[in-house]
Amino acid sequence: MSRRGSGEREALWSVATLGLGAWLVATGLAMGQEAKDRDRDRLIAEIKKQVEELNQKLAALERQEAPQESAAQEAQIPQEWLKALSWRSIGPAAMGGRIVAISVYEADPSTYFVATASGGLLKTENNGITFQHLFDHEATVSIGDVCVAPSDKSIIWVGTGENNPRNSVSYGDGVYKSTDGGKTWTNMGLKRSFQIGKIVIHPKDPNIVYVGALGRLYGPNEERGLFKTTDGGKTWDKILYIDDKTGVIDVKMHPNDPETLLVATYERRRDLYDVNEPVQRYGPGSGIYKTTDGGKTFKKLATGLPDCLLGRIGLDYYRKDPNIVYAIVESEKNGQGPPRPPGAGGFLGVSGEDREDKAQITVVTPGGPADKAGLRPGDIIQSFGDQEIKTYDQLAEAIRARKPGDKVKLKIFRAGQEAEIEVTIGERPRPSAEERDSPSYTDPDRPYMAMLNGQRENVQDRQGPEGWKTGGVYKSTDGGESWNRVNSLNPRPMYFSQVRVDPNDDKYVYVLGVSLYRSTDGGKTFKGDGGRGVHADQHALWIDPKDGRHMIVGTDGGFYVTYDRMENWDHLNTTAIGQFYHVAIDTRPNYKVYGGLQDNGSWGGPARSKDIIGPINEDWIRVGGGDGFKCQVDREDPDQIYWTSQNGGMGTRNLRTGQASRIRPQMPRGKRARFNWNTPFLLSHHNPKIFYAAGNYVFRSLDRGKDLRPISPEIVRTERGTATAISESPRDPNVLYVGTDDGLLWVTKDGGKEWTEISKRVGLPGPRYVATLEASRYADGRVYACFDGHRSDDDDPLVYVSEDYGQTWTSLRGNLPWGSTRCLREDIKNENLLFLGTEFGAWASLDRGRSWNKLNGTLPTVAVHEFALHPTTGEVVLATHGRSLWVLDAAPLRQMTPEVLKAKATLFKPSVAIKWRLDPSRGLTNRRFTGQNPPPGASIYFTLAQKAEKASLKILDFDGQPIRELRVSTDPGLHRATWPLTRAPSNRSGQAPAAGRGRGRSGEEGEESESSERPRAESERRGAGGPARRGGPPGGMAAAAGGPLFATGGPAVAVPAGTYRVILTVDGEEFAQSLRVEADPTAPPPEIGAEEEVEVEDLFEREEELEELWERGVQID
Repeated sequence: MSRRGSGEREALWSVATLGLGAWLVATGLAMGQEAKDRDRDRLIAEIKKQVEELNQKLAALERQEAPQESAAQEAQIPQEWLKALSWRSIGPAAMGGRIVAISVYEADPSTYFVATASGGLLKTENNGITFQHLFDHEATVSIGDVCVAPSDKSIIWVGTGENNPRNSVSYGDGVYKSTDGGKTWTNMGLKRSFQIGKIVIHPKDPNIVYVGALGRLYGPNEERGLFKTTDGGKTWDKILYIDDKTGVIDVKMHPNDPETLLVATYERRRDLYDVNEPVQRYGPGSGIYKTTDGGKTFKKLATGLPDCLLGRIGLDYYRKDPNIVYAIVESEKNGQGPPRPPGAGGFLGVSGEDREDKAQITVVTPGGPADKAGLRPGDIIQSFGDQEIKTYDQLAEAIRARKPGDKVKLKIFRAGQEAEIEVTIGERPRPSAEERDSPSYTDPDRPYMAMLNGQRENVQDRQGPEGWKTGGVYKSTDGGESWNRVNSLNPRPMYFSQVRVDPNDDKYVYVLGVSLYRSTDGGKTFKGDGGRGVHADQHALWIDPKDGRHMIVGTDGGFYVTYDRMENWDHLNTTAIGQFYHVAIDTRPNYKVYGGLQDNGSWGGPARSKDIIGPINEDWIRVGGGDGFKCQVDREDPDQIYWTSQNGGMGTRNLRTGQASRIRPQMPRGKRARFNWNTPFLLSHHNPKIFYAAGNYVFRSLDRGKDLRPISPEIVRTERGTATAISESPRDPNVLYVGTDDGLLWVTKDGGKEWTEISKRVGLPGPRYVATLEASRYADGRVYACFDGHRSDDDDPLVYVSEDYGQTWTSLRGNLPWGSTRCLREDIKNENLLFLGTEFGAWASLDRGRSWNKLNGTLPTVAVHEFALHPTTGEVVLATHGRSLWVLDAAPLRQMTPEVLKAKATLFKPSVAIKWRLDPSRGLTNRRFTGQNPPPGASIYFTLAQKAEKASLKILDFDGQPIRELRVSTDPGLHRATWPLTRAPSNRSGQAPAAGRGRGRSGEEGEESESSERPRAESERRGAGGPARRGGPPGGMAAAAGGPLFATGGPAVAVPAGTYRVILTVDGEEFAQSLRVEADPTAPPPEIGAEEEVEVEDLFEREEELEELWERGVQID
């Protein structure tokens, strides 16, 4: 029975019950008042009539449910069929994703593990020459920590759910254990812990494991705190628990005494708004605890630590002398300075910088006190009143110490001359909500605050006698019993809070942040110069205990290795772990792919390469900066790319001309634009010059982003809300839908003149983040809405459709399992085919959402944020937030129906096949990532319902003459055969050779197998980006140049462009389709006639080249 049917039945019976109850009450009262019998009989008759009507409705409903449920079942694709739909990874790997943890087997440091925030686990056994993906198909691939047992490198523990409380964080389902080096995994429990802060394993007994469960980011839950197992994870004891809002973010075990541990607890919470910081960053639950008896008892450490609310804390022991411990502590007093005199807090209206032991003004606020007094950018301030000024910080402190109305004389140096100016201190203006949310905002009451709510380095001596309460780097010399602050440094605490000390020399202390800070004096002073050449935002650092010059750091852009104590870094960018938010494509046959990545800008590259190998890192170009998000390609000019970055940064870049521009809204006086972290925009389906974007208003430009102006009222529920989704109807340019992060939905049917709020009609339990909106191309009034509920502590899939412009809605949850939904897109060829991206993979529906089929196959269990559908190739491109971009040939999905699923056999119409010409070979470096090209030639899909006695696939030309016969499987299921667009060899036998014949290739032409042309997932390779498997190139590679070579009959012969027939014969019954073959549209016309047969003479040379590359161990997929 469907959920919908069950709900309607319950509603009907509720009505009946209420009616009967009302009658009984009325009857009782009437009896007590000596009601007449005829009144009672009349009431009984009315109730009987109502019950009869309800029974009729109930019977009708039951009759309707059976075919609906049957139809949903008929649209379920068998799991074995789905395995034939193989995703191919195209990268890129040049720009990595966020790394959260690094675990090294220190008995042999060439073996180590790298945990990604949302892309699984990497392992190397050769010091980073190659890597393997080990955690691709578990229930989740978001990781908080990884730990290899010090006593046994085959035992690895993974805690799922990233522990950084940023807006794009995913969640997990507990802890996993491997006892075979990562080949297989077992979930060991703590499934409702959501995010794991830290895992620590006993140095000698791997059965003793401590897990710091951080807990739910978006709401309270009980399964958090510090857990311990002594039997390898069979059972768990919760040994430290604060409350249902506080978890454990860090655990450090004493280097010499495994019974002694330091534990950092952390109270934090996010809400549904897409902003930089959690809504709660501090709490009474945060603190440092110590046990000396393996967790039987704990005491809270407080001496010398801030005596106020704390936030995130990081810890590290000094191995050589474990009495020395470092902690980095976030405090609610972060960034504060000495108390100011009563009434102080003046404002001058300048910004500046240090210049030759003075303060130089760089910006003067128009109309502010400095501007009125005549100060100008470039002025050097020598003194402020009686105080000599040597730094801009001194000037800022002096200004804040004055009261509004104070008159102060300044000595300045301008254009080579000294001058004196008198200024009148003004009252500090109140910042707007947008200004407070800006990453560069500095609270005037917190003068030492750094970017993004951090605290600056080396200002501990200027924060006054109570500066120790403001947080920073603390040092203990008695194992944590008491602490002294040694430095004020604490960059963006909620995102980093990591401190490390060299295991053999405690004068070297490191703090991770936007920059990599290092100290050579035990923490007294820090410089942010340790990460030259390293991507910003460091989250993990391992220091070799045998050689402190050797380190591995994990960042928002992947991971790096140094062997000279941070002087030089090596970026190991051979794995595709990019965190894409979006993907867009152009419409050319050999199309380009564009998308934005977390903290890595927006990039574009090929979906396939015209080389023997697939796309490589060097094929990708940057089109936009910042945190990259949505991109879109102008359909009239495929070189014109639109892109967005965080908080409404929008722009264009023309790849042909190099011209670039920024897009900014023009606001009426008194109104202010506000945008989401991930700003939605679109180019009109009807006129690509029309550009829409949405923030707290909907904006429109009639000229490609120029003169962008609001066309709506404010569309948000709260003053923090912003738009997250926008969609224009492909059928009617006047119909627009928009949704916000605070849960509102709007529609206009007249081009923006009038807007109707329709969110209350969906029937959600409360405001939910609107992830995507999709106005249908097939029916007026139809629109799909996808909500991401996990931001509201709701992990149910929330997918809906309306057929009447949002007036009524129907849930499309169907058979979807638990887990957040990210995006829904309608197919561009098949009205009934929908694609859905969730937190844990990709789904497709053949019946417009009544039932769903999981498409993961070779795709890892990864968050899917967007789809892009190509109009001619039949391919779907997927943006994953953790494993870069993947491509699927969706041609068979578009042609699948319940009838196809039941048919004896079906031959699907193949997509147009193009005779791509190979580009000249490029030089290959040793370290590289190589994406996967599609199989060369024509991909032909067919199904068999049952095992056949005999099956064959023939290619005929337009006149019906045989061109090629392909051997195919007779097993039931969905199959793919590949015709390399060649005739049979010159012996004209027409029959492809059996497997094993030819020049050492595996597999055979036609039906594909794991060892031949089927694309292999990155996890199946021998090291992502490293040497491939031995034994020759994969079958079909040479076919890209015209056809495979065979031991007999000479070279194959390429067929000319034209229309061909494909005939599938199954036990004597024939199934036919036409196949169009086209010439390479990017290649110059051939010198010979298009109808002539051309022997591909250079195949021998290219074949030798390919095998030479294989012998060198170059990865070619």
